[in-house]
Amino acid sequence: MYSHMSTSPHSTNLSCALMEKYQFLSILLAFSVHFLTLPFVHAQVTDIFTDKQALLALKARISHDPSNLLARNWSTSSSVCHWMGITCGARHLRVTGLNISNLGLTATLPPQLGNLSFLASLDIRHNSFYGSLPEEYAQLHRLEYLLLSFNSLSGELPSSIFDNLPNLLLLYLHSNMFKGKIPSTLSRCRSLQKLSLSLNNFTGVIPKEMGNLTQLREIYLAYNKLQGAIPKEIGNLTQVREIYLGYNELQGEIPIELGNLAKLEILSLPNGSLTGAIPKEIGNLTQVKEIYLGYNKLQAEIPIELGNLAKLEILSLLNGNFTGAIPKEIGNLTQLREIYLGYNELQGEIPIELGNLAKLEILSLPNGSLTGAIPKGIGNLTQLREIYLGYNELQGEIPIELGNLAKLEILSLPNGNLTGAIPKEIGNLTQLREIYLGYNKLQGEIPIELGNLAKLEILSLPNGNLTGAIPKEIGNLTQVKEIYLGYNKLQAEIPIELGNLAKLEILSLLNGNFTGAIPKEIGNLTQLKEIYLGYNELQGEIPIELGNLAKLEILSLPNGSLTGAIPKGIGNLTQLIEIYLGYNELQGEIPIELGNLAKLEILSLPNGNLTGAIPKEIGNLTQLREIYLGYNKLQGEIPIELGNLAKLVILSLPNGNLTGAIPKEIGNLTQLREIYLGYNKLQGEIPRELGNLAKLETLSLQNCNLAGEILSVLN
Repeated sequence: MYSHMSTSPHSTNLSCALMEKYQFLSILLAFSVHFLTLPFVHAQVTDIFTDKQALLALKARISHDPSNLLARNWSTSSSVCHWMGITCGARHLRVTGLNISNLGLTATLPPQLGNLSFLASLDIRHNSFYGSLPEEYAQLHRLEYLLLSFNSLSGELPSSIFDNLPNLLLLYLHSNMFKGKIPSTLSRCRSLQKLSLSLNNFTGVIPKEMGNLTQLREIYLAYNKLQGAIPKEIGNLTQVREIYLGYNELQGEIPIELGNLAKLEILSLPNGSLTGAIPKEIGNLTQVKEIYLGYNKLQAEIPIELGNLAKLEILSLLNGNFTGAIPKEIGNLTQLREIYLGYNELQGEIPIELGNLAKLEILSLPNGSLTGAIPKGIGNLTQLREIYLGYNELQGEIPIELGNLAKLEILSLPNGNLTGAIPKEIGNLTQLREIYLGYNKLQGEIPIELGNLAKLEILSLPNGNLTGAIPKEIGNLTQVKEIYLGYNKLQAEIPIELGNLAKLEILSLLNGNFTGAIPKEIGNLTQLKEIYLGYNELQGEIPIELGNLAKLEILSLPNGSLTGAIPKGIGNLTQLIEIYLGYNELQGEIPIELGNLAKLEILSLPNGNLTGAIPKEIGNLTQLREIYLGYNKLQGEIPIELGNLAKLVILSLPNGNLTGAIPKEIGNLTQLREIYLGYNKLQGEIPRELGNLAKLETLSLQNCNLAGEILSVLN
């Protein structure tokens, strides 16, 4: 039909124009379609559906959900923004927060969480997430809070994650199992305010690039395996308030640049291998409240500049190599609440200026070489709760002014050269829980006023020159758990009032001059675990009431004048580990009931008047390491059941009336180091089985009627 149409010039021009226009539009349309499809080819468009898929990927990885919360709540039929732990932004309705902390979840982290492109906060703390941190989280450019602490995450931190997190404020990775080096790329998180990597297995050095994190307020790197020096660049962190670098393997000196940290409040560098002196520049830290530098290899004297730290509340320089005197300038620190300078090589006297520290609660200066008297001014520190001045060379008397310390709970002054009497004013300290005054040269009687210390749990006054009787008022101390009064010159009988001490666990009255009988009231002490009454002049029989002490682990009554039989009831004390009854005048047979003591490791009954046979039931005591039954009047044969005592190290049965042959079963005791069987009436051949005892060091068989040669047996 087109062949019959008109073909005028005008119509021809119009047709050409239309063809060009359509051709142009076709080219433009084709180009536009190509252009519009480019973003979908080269980038991923995310939306709320993408967020949902990422969260479902997380849900799929949860292997343990004790409350079944996510299984019930994260439903595909409901909006993501209504799921528990999910926060969505009001503008874009995209996931901005994920908080599933403290749910007890066990899972690994899926890489799909990296698609949560609007995420500002990720909090999975206090769960059991494990495995590595996915590199895909580098896509979370809006992230401000990354809180992964208290899990079991492991592996190395991908350095790429921190390449582009410009908004990150808090990074909490502590209490995991991360390892490897701390990425230097952390320095690109310029907004970071709190960094916590403690309690992991990080190695290598602290990156000097951390000095670029100028907004950092808190830095926690403690409890890792970091080495090398503390970077001086840390001194650039002028906004930092808290630094924790302790419990690593850091070396070298403390950088003087730390003195630039004018806002620092806590400096914690303990338990490393730091050397050198404390920089005097630390005295510039006028805002600092707590300093912990102990358990390093720091040397030299304590700088007097520490006296400038007017806000200091805690100073801990424990266990270093500090020398010289305690600076009197410490007395300027009127806010000080706790001071720990012990286990050093400090010398000289305790400065009287410490009496200015009106807020002091803990004064700890033990294990040094301090001399002189305890300053009376310490009695003015009415906030004191704990005093530790022991293991020095302090002299003079205990100041009666200590009786003013109404809040004192612990008074520890052992192992010095203190003289004089124990002040009766100590009885005013009604909050006192523990008192240690032993290993001095204290004299006089134990003050009856100590009976006022109703909260006392430990009374330790051993190894002195105390005289007189134990005050019956000690029986008022109904909270006391441990009493140590041994190695003094105390006399008289043991007061029956001790039977009132229902919570007593340890009673040690060793090596005094106590006389009379062991009070039967001791049998009331049903919490007693250890009792030491030996090396006294105690007489009479062992009270049968001791059979009530069901928790007793150590029964030590040696070297006295005790008579009578060993009570059978001791066999009921199934917690017993050690028994020492030797060097008394005990009579009768060894009770077969001792065979019930399955935990017994040491049985020591030598040098008495015991008769009869060694009970075969002793062979039941498979934990026994040492047995001493010699220098008695024991008869009969050595029980073959002793061959069951596989852990036995010492077998001592000398100087008795034992007869028969040495049991060949003794050769089974491969742990034996010492055997004493001499001065008995043993007969027969020396068993060749003794040659099996490879650890044997001493074999004593003299003055018996044995045949054979020891050397041939042992070869």
